[in-house]
Amino acid sequence: MRFLSTAFACAAVITAFAAPAHAGTTQAATATQAVGAVQILGNAPSCVDRKVTRSYTGKRNSLGEVLVKTTVKLTNNCKNAVKVKVAWSWASDSNCRYISKGRTASESITTTHDREPYQKTKTC
Repeated sequence: MRFLSTAFACAAVITAFAAPAHAGTTQAATATQAVGAVQILGNAPSCVDRKVTRSYTGKRNSLGEVLVKTTVKLTNNCKNAVKVKVAWSWASDSNCRYISKGRTASESITTTHDREPYQKTKTC
């Protein structure tokens, strides 16, 4: 075990010396750009209301597990139209939805009863 920690420490030291002098400036600029992208493509604004409901489907999968339908209702209370998508924990994100001011849209997914599939709503 001690050998592995020593090997990792040596690898880190070698990597630090191998980096060119201007690498820190480039990495800082890249980090700043990444933060800007996260702010633009992050969570949906707070003026988009989210209502998550779960209902039993009355069905079971091939393993006998109870299936539940989770629905996310999105209401746009913003001053302008928004483009959002729902991030699911156990599936691909939903398609990007354009929601006009004052309108609603919903996304649904069916999973087993022990999973909470709704993760968050994101801008797109």
